[in-house]
Amino acid sequence: MYTPSSFKETDPKTLFDFIEANSFGILFSQHGDRAEATHLPFLVDRNRDKQGVLIAHFAKANKHWRRISTEQDVLCVFHGMHGYITPAWYHDRVTVPTWNYASVHVTGTPTIIDDPEWLRKAVVRLTHFHEAHTESDWDLSEGESTIPVELKAIIGLEIEITHIEGKFKFNQNRSTEDQHSVIEHAKRHPDEHYKQMGAWMGQNLADKKETNRK
Repeated sequence: MYTPSSFKETDPKTLFDFIEANSFGILFSQHGDRAEATHLPFLVDRNRDKQGVLIAHFAKANKHWRRISTEQDVLCVFHGMHGYITPAWYHDRVTVPTWNYASVHVTGTPTIIDDPEWLRKAVVRLTHFHEAHTESDWDLSEGESTIPVELKAIIGLEIEITHIEGKFKFNQNRSTEDQHSVIEHAKRHPDEHYKQMGAWMGQNLADKKETNRK
């Protein structure tokens, strides 16, 4: 991923937090002259192996998993907040528009897992993770009778992370005055992505100011 130094994020906690907050990623793999991609919800085991492990599952009917090999790394892409930035939001308007965004790319070695007990644990964990962030009074026990049948229709995936990189492009190359102006416009924007962007930019400037004090 092309990442100028001002936009590069390397802190593992920040990157894993981002993945968990934007866990519906895209898995890419290459097979000969053909590239394939599947959208999957992921879980993260931060402390497994050297750099962590991603966990997911395919529908068995999706033939993508059959072409994945441990001999070739795969790429997972996670997108977060993003949006068009008009020069009207800058103090210095003599420039061109840009697009602000955050993305984390993970490369790793895949393993396909067809084990009922592993699948059950992975699905239960995935369900509990998302139910905890949902206004819901549903309990997994209500669907217990359907689980054995559903497990037969999926196949597991683990990806041992070999490389992880983050790009958080939020006007860090602009003046502090321009960044503050974007923050104020973003916070007033009706789109939630812009509000998140404004919050991130504000915190980033505060952290930078604190670092400069030390």
